[in-house]
Amino acid sequence: MRLRISRKTVAEVLDVAGLAALDAAAWSWCATAGLVVLGVALLVAGLVIDR
Repeated sequence: MRLRISRKTVAEVLDVAGLAALDAAAWSWCATAGLVVLGVALLVAGLVIDR
């Protein structure tokens, strides 16, 4: 028994997977940038409090 999948279905699955990967990359980038900003803010706050 062989499973038949049309080219259109395969193309749509790949499109959705590609969009999901781009979405995940965008969220990951935002999280990384947020952590960098938070780290800099904490360092600046530490310097201000130390003075």
